[in-house]
Amino acid sequence: MANRKKYLVDTSVLIALFRKNEEAKVALDSIGSNEAYICDVTLLEILTGCSTAEKRDYALNYLDAYGLLNNNEKISEKSIQLMKRYCIQRIGQPMLRLPDCLIAAFSLHYNMELLTFNKKDFDFIQGVYIHPLSK
Repeated sequence: MANRKKYLVDTSVLIALFRKNEEAKVALDSIGSNEAYICDVTLLEILTGCSTAEKRDYALNYLDAYGLLNNNEKISEKSIQLMKRYCIQRIGQPMLRLPDCLIAAFSLHYNMELLTFNKKDFDFIQGVYIHPLSK
């Protein structure tokens, strides 16, 4: 892994992990839960995808090992700045979606490396340091 000490885990990595993706498992195991964090947006995205109580309980139990970062005024302000800057789709770039905007704001606010399978969703955002995984 990279030299940075703390990682923000994107929703894409957790979804892959829950689908038994080996790369996601190896990456998270190598980081360790003491250095990996999720934000409340990621938690909400994961819970939204749980179709049964069993899946919800499994996800909550697993995610309990990670540090949970909650939104605050500074992150909201950073999110608004990012959306103002990146809300217009540019040729060759995806449009910034709200969950990705918030996750990027967390990464910037806490100066954390973003562990993601969806590099294209973040690589155009200035200052976000991405640790890309490939499916």
